[in-house]
Amino acid sequence: MLLFSLPDFIITEFQAHKAAIILIVIGMIAGLLSQLILPGRGFGILATIGIGVTGAWLGSHFIARYLTFIEDELFRTIAAATVGAMVLSVVINLIRGGEDKDLTHWRDR
Repeated sequence: MLLFSLPDFIITEFQAHKAAIILIVIGMIAGLLSQLILPGRGFGILATIGIGVTGAWLGSHFIARYLTFIEDELFRTIAAATVGAMVLSVVINLIRGGEDKDLTHWRDR
């Protein structure tokens, strides 16, 4: 009986938290894209994911409604999340400064 209830529990919990899981996955994609697009100081992988998730939340609340030229909902969400992560990365880079701490020398090639 326990073997049959465990998959039901997992499916139920996934359905309950599906929006959060999708936000985290899109945030990871957006964080990685923003770090590849923007020059400047790199962050660690966890900070990049955090910036991406925060940028995805900002993008979905403030930027997505202005991207009406993108018809596909998934691409609009990823574009808004990437723009939000890029804005957040620029703000963080302005606060942290960039004097000889740029670890992304591979972008200059």
